[in-house]
Amino acid sequence: MEGQFTSHIDGRPEDGPEDFGELGVLARKAAGLGVRGLAEDDLLSMVEQVETAHRALDAAMAHALGELEARGTTDRRFGHHTKGWLGTTHGLHRTECARRMRVASVLRSLPAVDAALSDGRITTDHARVIADAMNPRVVDLVIEIAELLVDMAQGVRFETWAAEVRDLLRAADPDGGHDPSPSDNRLTMDIGMDASLHLEGTLVGDWATTFRHAVEARADQLFERYTRDRERAPGDLPIPTRSALRAMALAELCREGLAAGATGSAPAVDVTLVIPGERPDDVRTADGHHLHRHTADTLCCDPKIRALVIDSLGVPLDLGREIRLANRDQRRAVHRRDGGCVFPGCDAPAGWTDVHHVIHFEHDGPTDIANLACLCRHHHGVVHRRGWSMRTTEGQWFEIGTPSGGVLQSQRHGRQRQPG
Repeated sequence: MEGQFTSHIDGRPEDGPEDFGELGVLARKAAGLGVRGLAEDDLLSMVEQVETAHRALDAAMAHALGELEARGTTDRRFGHHTKGWLGTTHGLHRTECARRMRVASVLRSLPAVDAALSDGRITTDHARVIADAMNPRVVDLVIEIAELLVDMAQGVRFETWAAEVRDLLRAADPDGGHDPSPSDNRLTMDIGMDASLHLEGTLVGDWATTFRHAVEARADQLFERYTRDRERAPGDLPIPTRSALRAMALAELCREGLAAGATGSAPAVDVTLVIPGERPDDVRTADGHHLHRHTADTLCCDPKIRALVIDSLGVPLDLGREIRLANRDQRRAVHRRDGGCVFPGCDAPAGWTDVHHVIHFEHDGPTDIANLACLCRHHHGVVHRRGWSMRTTEGQWFEIGTPSGGVLQSQRHGRQRQPG
């Protein structure tokens, strides 16, 4: 039926473009429009029109995806469910594919929501909230009040509307709301080209409460630590954003969890690093992701490291095990001497510190007690940054140089050494 397509709302054929390729042509034309010469009113109008078109195109995509899934087309032709085919064919992240399929599902079952997205009254995010809030006990109610949910979204901030919808459906649930189970928790992890880790997930029930409390509490501790650091090195250690503090808090909690069973030992990293024999600075993880020099230096300072040296063809040449580590007696002696992180103002106990080589191991720094210092993971990373330095002074105290030329005196058992 060339020149027509079927509406998802009522199944009637409607007038459509002669060729769906025209949609791409129009979109590329809009993308190529020069905006620098436009008046401000024209720019505002353009944003409104493009946003409306974007919502209509989202609805069209959902219609097509939903119909493909219902027919089983991609499974029959390509051996993939629609979600997998979409990601494989168009290079989309699997999380985005899952989001689009949820929207496709809710539009097929809720014509009022479909119509609202098609005419631009709501966004795909609104449709996803409704889809996520539905469960078998409230499906009939959602179908009945779908138009009301759409009306509630008009002129209201998205976050406020989403909370109201969840509260409404929770109150209407005869079982008192969603009963979370372990299978409702989701977490995806994707490694970027720079070995960064991208997380996205959902936690429910007491899992969500516990996680939020633990991360926020640790983020508060990190904020206090940064505040103390800034007082001692103003300008050299700015306070990160709250989202950055949460991310660092999660990493610290994971390290402590890994070390929970090791009494009196630091939370060591156990990792295989691949080092090409002809390019020793090109350090990579076992799965091939390049590590930034700062990251590699920090990991290699006090880990349980397995250095896998390879030749130009990737053939292993040597596998060192737990190299350049302070032994147990040395670690105990350093813990006893320092009593915790030596960075002034830090309250990390000795059991949660790394043993840092003041003169780096790769610079022929010896694994001797006089060349070892307890540093928490945060301050360990700080002294490895560009512009920072550290040296041992009389009596196995330490001085820490900042990028702006300041000198910080180390501490022992929470007491800072006084200059001179």
